[in-house]
Amino acid sequence: MDSCSLFPLILVGQPELRKILRLKKHEETVQRIGMQYHLTAMTKEETYGYIRHHMKVAQLEKPLFAEGDLQRVFAASQGLPRVTNQVRAQTLLDVVNKDLEVIEESHIARVLADMDRQRGIAGSPS
Repeated sequence: MDSCSLFPLILVGQPELRKILRLKKHEETVQRIGMQYHLTAMTKEETYGYIRHHMKVAQLEKPLFAEGDLQRVFAASQGLPRVTNQVRAQTLLDVVNKDLEVIEESHIARVLADMDRQRGIAGSPS
């Protein structure tokens, strides 16, 4: 019995991992992978639902994400859950710290500008 079939192994990584595994030197390892799945970005509607779901699970009725706010989060995240979570969480922190009930475009713009500065990207927010 092949030692790889004794227990399931879940390998999770960024797109770079997929590129590494495509190298010829990893061919035998790739042949032993029984199943692969690539998580794609969410659609705009899925992103909106994802944010609303997180708000509901957290039992947060306020502050509210307006439709325009959701559009801005989607545009910045391109539907990537990790980036969506970062923008949502930082925006909520900003708004809750200011004791506001409504998220305004300026809050999301500030968060996106901060994220760009942290990544070393100059220019205006997305």
